[in-house]
Amino acid sequence: MENTCDSENCKLFDLLGGTPEQCPNYQETWWTPQINGKPGTPILIKDCAPRRIFIMIQELYNRMIGIQQAQEKQRDENIWVQVVAETIGKNIGGVDLGAFVKERQRLDRVLKLEQELEYKKTEEIPEIIEPEETTN
Repeated sequence: MENTCDSENCKLFDLLGGTPEQCPNYQETWWTPQINGKPGTPILIKDCAPRRIFIMIQELYNRMIGIQQAQEKQRDENIWVQVVAETIGKNIGGVDLGAFVKERQRLDRVLKLEQELEYKKTEEIPEIIEPEETTN
C-alpha cells in the first residue's frame, strides 16, 4: 500500500496552501502488512481520502467480479452433477452413456442459446462456452 497524498500536484492543496496535514482530505492511517500469515512492521500511509476511496472501490469491484465468476462456474458444474445423478437414478441397473451424452449436448446447446439471448439484450460480448465434442 502506497501513499496517495500528492501535495506537489494537488490543485486543492494549491488553493488552500499550508501543509498537507491541513488539507480537509488528508488522513493518516497505520497498516500492518501480513507477511506469510504473520504481522509485519506497521507502516504509516498518508492518504488523500477521495483517491483512496476510488482505489478501494476498484479493488472491491474486482473482487466482486471474481466471486461472480466463481459462482457461475460452480452453478455450471452443479448442472452436470444433477444430470449425472438423474441418469444414474433412472438407470439403476447400469448407466446409459448414450443418453447421458445426448442430454449433455442438449444442455450445452441450451446454455449457448441462453448466452446468445443475453448477448442480444445487453449488447456486450460474452464468453460463449462451446459444447465439448464427444463420440460414441
